[in-house]
Amino acid sequence: MQLRCILRPGAGAFLTLFALAPAPALAQPQQASTPPAADAEGAPVNGAPAEGTPADAAAAEGAALEGDPADGVPADGGEAVPAAGGEPPASGPLQVMVSGSRRGPAPRAGSDYQIVVGQLIDVPRTSAERLLTLAPGLFLANHGGEGHPSAVFLRGFDAGEGQDIEFSLQGIPLNEPSNPHGHGFADTNFLISRLVDRLRVVEGPFDVRQGDFAVAGSAEYTLGLQERGVTARAGYGTFGRTELLALWGPRGFGADTFVGVEWVRGDGWGKNRAHQAARALAQIGWALDEDTRLRVLATSYATRYDTAGVIRLDDLVTRQVPGCGEDFDDQFFCTYDPNQGGSVQRHGLSAQLEKKGDESALDAQVFATVKNLRSRENFTGYELDVTTDGAAQRGDGTEQVYDAVTVGSRGSYTRYVDWLERRHEVELGYFFRHDSADAMLRRLRRADGVPYARDFDNGLRITNAAAYASIHARPLRWLTLRAGLRLDSFMFGVEDRKQPEVDRVGTREPSTRSEAFGVAVQPRGVVTVIVAPWLSWMTSLGLGTRSSDAQALSDGESAPFARVVAAETALVSRTLGGPLSAEARLSGFATRVSNDLVFDEQRGRNTPIGASSRFGATVWGRIAHPGIGFDVASSLTWAEAYLPPGDASPFDLAAGSRLPYVPRFVFRLDASERYPFTVRGQQFRASAAVGLQFVDRRPLPFEQLGAAYGTIDAAARLRWRWFEVGAEMTNLFDRRNREVELNYPSNFADPEAPASQLPARHVIAGAPFQILGTLTAYLDQEEPES
Repeated sequence: MQLRCILRPGAGAFLTLFALAPAPALAQPQQASTPPAADAEGAPVNGAPAEGTPADAAAAEGAALEGDPADGVPADGGEAVPAAGGEPPASGPLQVMVSGSRRGPAPRAGSDYQIVVGQLIDVPRTSAERLLTLAPGLFLANHGGEGHPSAVFLRGFDAGEGQDIEFSLQGIPLNEPSNPHGHGFADTNFLISRLVDRLRVVEGPFDVRQGDFAVAGSAEYTLGLQERGVTARAGYGTFGRTELLALWGPRGFGADTFVGVEWVRGDGWGKNRAHQAARALAQIGWALDEDTRLRVLATSYATRYDTAGVIRLDDLVTRQVPGCGEDFDDQFFCTYDPNQGGSVQRHGLSAQLEKKGDESALDAQVFATVKNLRSRENFTGYELDVTTDGAAQRGDGTEQVYDAVTVGSRGSYTRYVDWLERRHEVELGYFFRHDSADAMLRRLRRADGVPYARDFDNGLRITNAAAYASIHARPLRWLTLRAGLRLDSFMFGVEDRKQPEVDRVGTREPSTRSEAFGVAVQPRGVVTVIVAPWLSWMTSLGLGTRSSDAQALSDGESAPFARVVAAETALVSRTLGGPLSAEARLSGFATRVSNDLVFDEQRGRNTPIGASSRFGATVWGRIAHPGIGFDVASSLTWAEAYLPPGDASPFDLAAGSRLPYVPRFVFRLDASERYPFTVRGQQFRASAAVGLQFVDRRPLPFEQLGAAYGTIDAAARLRWRWFEVGAEMTNLFDRRNREVELNYPSNFADPEAPASQLPARHVIAGAPFQILGTLTAYLDQEEPES
């Protein structure tokens, strides 16, 4: 029997075996293979392409650029199903389809990046959060130390720790409404990076599934462990960093079944930067039948970390940071206030049911999360505690405490409809979450970190209920249309526990309650023109919203929303065959936000600043060849962001002053190479990886510019049978990066000095050169193939 093997690369790999001639012992009278049924004009019936019609083949292949189920895969993801047209004939070539990893949903915009991490996990990154930089234009800047989530900058947005990006884990929402550290705060540090299988980053509010906080876009993690067996890894490096990791993928189960535990600690690269964390994630997937799958996920996480905070640039230049040596590095990696740091405890549970068939798909999920956060910071020193009796200021340290329980559910039903000889989709979905939380902000004395005043102390009850509908139509072979409408409603209940016990009338209870309700309507759509089998042109338009911070609402108010209008046009190119997989995108975008946020040093969080506008462009590409173990991704994003005056036209995107802190140019390169070889009959595999990021000078308040940011990370590993040794290096050339730069008045020297009104440059040091040596054992696994 002659066999031909064709491998189609992509997120879902399909191995097709064709028997070109029967074995002699099984020889039977043969009949000619019959093509799928077609009408008189050669068009396919019921969505099955007629054999031998190039136009239909090109259309089907072009539609695959958009995730069309032309090859038997439902457009919203899932396991492979037989292509339309029925089962293969009893005689003729035998076709066997073997499914690999699940496909993601069909792209909803030109900047809908569905990133399989793959070999790029080899590029050293200290956390799962850092995997977000695989998406183009995304830059992370951490001002709170390891354990504190980074501020995210994306395509002209300063999204803080999540205020303008909707974060989720396999459908589980991660943004925390009315968190005292920032409305929409999202922490992804509870994830184990080596269990992240895919990332989906949609840059812009173009998908009706995107909900609250999807102003700049959304980011969703999908977990999976491809390797079966046990992986045990130990690492030790500079500054006392120690890592212990154990992963287990039981044999006989799919990649969505795994257990992972990780413990990390370190002394930090300077004063007040020690940290430690423990993470555990476990998921099991059951195939209830050939079309239905149930997944149950449990997560647990705890961390404690110290924070160095800001350093005034003038003190750094003159070597006057107190309590540190006179060497530049001693000053650069120093701290003013040792009472800074934080802790987090987070535990979650989720159950998801997926049922996928030829005609429809059903997805339903329930989830619950328990979260505790405590964060202590000081951005201004002795600036805000001005007393009327002339006493010395006590300090501007803040303590933010957040305890929350979140429960919710989401689901969708998709129906595939064959009409006018093409397949179309109708999707209906819902989302529900309820948050019961306590949020408090207190002021701390700098001398000993003891609280001396409360800014607020609130009990929160917030309910978000949403429904959406979308239609994906293909009126022509070269044209697809997707349109949808999302309706979000919010119910806010706030108990303000910081009220006076006596007012002008007399004694009273020191608390009040208030409620507010708001509704947001969000239409979204995309038009896709299939220019060629390998090229699509996608144009998207959408309206997104950010809900109100419950602490700012009054009783009976119609809760306002920050609204964003976004538009984008993009060219998307992908190869669909052969061992080489390549993808490239070129996009241009423009957005306008009705009420943007910018960092406020007095509150230590982003606060409203008014309308903003932005525009720019992104070029991104990735090329991989699994046969030679080669994978490279690179991107360059240009973004301009402005604060327009009140009389500016909505179409004058460059009116006004620049929005501070937002990078204009972000460049990223990730590359990995795995090379198997044999020495004296023993199989080895060498791996090398490099990651490079450059960010141009960032605008600051008062028309200032910060310093450029650049870093190069590298890793090398050698595996022999079941053992691997490696070295991971970050900031390879030991560059002194200013990871965060701010410009505002402060006083860290004299508690009796009057409040300063002169802005000064403040910096937060980026990590210096670090190296981590690793030893990994692969137990109960097959040897790597040569």
